[in-house]
Amino acid sequence: MNWFTSDLHLNHDNIIKYCSRPFSSTEEMNDVLISNWNDRVSEEDTVYVVGDMFLGKPENAEPLIRKLRGRKVLILGNHDRSRRTMLEVGFDEVWQRKNLILQDGRQALLSHKPLPDSVIGRHDLQVHGHRHSLPVVDGRKVNVCVDLWGYTPISEHELCSTPLGVPRRDSVEIVAKGDRIEIAASVMKEDMDGLIDHLQVYLRSFWETQKEK
Repeated sequence: MNWFTSDLHLNHDNIIKYCSRPFSSTEEMNDVLISNWNDRVSEEDTVYVVGDMFLGKPENAEPLIRKLRGRKVLILGNHDRSRRTMLEVGFDEVWQRKNLILQDGRQALLSHKPLPDSVIGRHDLQVHGHRHSLPVVDGRKVNVCVDLWGYTPISEHELCSTPLGVPRRDSVEIVAKGDRIEIAASVMKEDMDGLIDHLQVYLRSFWETQKEK
């Protein structure tokens, strides 16, 4: 079975205050998040963590991550370390983004920050984190942040059973013309972070392609 979650922020002292998490200490928060995870996930399952696993030193987070059951796949968030470091602390796979065919046949795009609906493109929905407050659903985006799901991963069945909203009427157009790139965008302000990340991924790929020519 597949599970989805994000933004555990293990070892992050201030996240308790920032997000009004109901824990008296970082140690209690870590213990509850690990217990909730292991109560649902078996060793044969796969958990997709859509960013922001821990803060602080990797060597302090590794023992906690090693306690978590299942095959762990990370989609990098803005607080995560390098791909190499995240593999070293216990993840089985690390991606910038990932495409996934869900059990109901729909195509999901997994990335940390919510994207404009027009950027989701051919995918049926986006699974994201980053936002620690409501809504759970915004257009074709589903937020799996632990703060919105009882501090526990959600199953693929729960994800597929979550009704989507009406896609937003936004637009993002990127056109390469010779040695120029023209970008035109009209998006909601709350989707700007995701748009900037999208542009960075596109431009990095474009630049690598140009260097090979």
